[in-house]
Amino acid sequence: MKRRDFMRLGALGLLTLTPLTTFAMSKHHQGSATNLRVRQLPEHLPLRQLPEIENFSSSTDFKTRLTLAPTPVELTGPEHTALWLYNNQITPLIQVTEGDSVEIQVDNHLHQPTTVHWHGLNIPNSEDRGPHDLIAPNQSRTYRFQVKQGNAGLHWFHPHPHDYLADQIAHSMAGAFLVKPYQDPLPADLPAYLLMVTDLRLDSQGQVAPHTHVDWMNGREGDILLVNGQRNPKLELAPGSTLRLRMINACAGRYLRLILDKHPIQLIGTDGGYLEQSVELDELLLVPGQRCDLLIKLSDEPNQTFALQKLPYDRNWMGPVPAHYLIPETLMTLATNSDSPAPARVLPQRLTEIKPLAEAEVRRQIELSEVMSNHAMVSMSQEGDDQQSVASHQQGHGNHGNKAQHRPASMMTGRPPVEFLINGESFTPGQIMFTGKVGQLEEWEIFNNSHMDHPFHVHGTHFQVVAEQDAAGVWQTPDYLAWRDTVNVQPNQRLKLRLVFDEPGEWMFHCHIIEHEELGMMASILVQ
Repeated sequence: MKRRDFMRLGALGLLTLTPLTTFAMSKHHQGSATNLRVRQLPEHLPLRQLPEIENFSSSTDFKTRLTLAPTPVELTGPEHTALWLYNNQITPLIQVTEGDSVEIQVDNHLHQPTTVHWHGLNIPNSEDRGPHDLIAPNQSRTYRFQVKQGNAGLHWFHPHPHDYLADQIAHSMAGAFLVKPYQDPLPADLPAYLLMVTDLRLDSQGQVAPHTHVDWMNGREGDILLVNGQRNPKLELAPGSTLRLRMINACAGRYLRLILDKHPIQLIGTDGGYLEQSVELDELLLVPGQRCDLLIKLSDEPNQTFALQKLPYDRNWMGPVPAHYLIPETLMTLATNSDSPAPARVLPQRLTEIKPLAEAEVRRQIELSEVMSNHAMVSMSQEGDDQQSVASHQQGHGNHGNKAQHRPASMMTGRPPVEFLINGESFTPGQIMFTGKVGQLEEWEIFNNSHMDHPFHVHGTHFQVVAEQDAAGVWQTPDYLAWRDTVNVQPNQRLKLRLVFDEPGEWMFHCHIIEHEELGMMASILVQ
């Protein structure tokens, strides 16, 4: 319930204070002072390029090795922060061309099992089985697949082991996967930059802080916002330059409502690649798991700075509100130097063709919801730093059957007895919700029957959003057609998606707020 609705209903005498509304309106700041560890990170360093994973193949194909291991990183002071990284790199990059054959050996040197999910890549199910394909500690797994033509775009990779995922994402396990097209409609000399947005929360010892009840309920948001592992880096170009920014929201729960000071944003691509033509926007909401491809025409004024900011976005937070939640944050700073203005660029008006999917052969209903005990709501509304009381609460209420014994001890203390559901069911490994056919056109109507936003993600394919309900409940056609694999669904909203699975196998669909997925908001479709 929005605060304005609460006040309106209260004035009319129409509000009943249920435990859920009482809890929702108990929002307060966890602290207004900027965290010391945040202040210790330097700002305005030159934007760091994503470190590229080496290709060991002598042919045109791609072959490499990924090592997953705890890595000491100097972030905020003399002590080193233990992050869990691929090849000891923060946000590394794999870069291939569509049509390439890929072979990647993954060596797991963590103390937990893990997997690799190739988010956005249309590959065989055997190479992207989500939580079903665990790599045990000190074991290896080799992934082999061909990147299909038509799968060009900015994708990414991250772990997907159920019951361990939140811990691994909190420790910065994520990398970018760029698939270049054979023929790019944009000129090769256009300045282009990859941006991978992550966040961190550290404890007083400079280590990754454990999850809290509020993290599990809302989705964890760290107080250190990073772009390519840097705090508010700076990118300086000649006045009037046209540049391309391609961005991944790799955060566990943080929404990015993007705006560029004194500049419009030209959106030219989404999760599945190019739009047919650019769309001018004043702001863009990029939710966890999504990617965007932007064109920016910088001001002709020399020696100016412009902030690329994340504005506040209320995704219907419950419980104590982080200090950063209600204030703008600068992701990075764009600057013009004193050079002569760059010449104007003539870019193609049409970038690709997106054919609308036809009427569906199969229609499915998908409802997102949550179940929470009153005790959990009270506990979260009063939550502080007392982890002992949290642990005591956890012991008293259990952890949904016998799953608790499989969870990492560092994560168990923060999990309240809350379940996030799809069609009334909490995720159970091996349980199939739907059965479909390869090549069959489906339409899914997604209904968010919960109290907060959810970014809905589908593995194994991309989809088109063909209709969405406005606040009055009227169905509207989206302003532009795009290929996506993740879309935001607001409380009480309905969306209609059309999609086709080209590969057989069991494919997951879930909320991409990592903690919601871990607490049950995930299911699977078996495509035959």
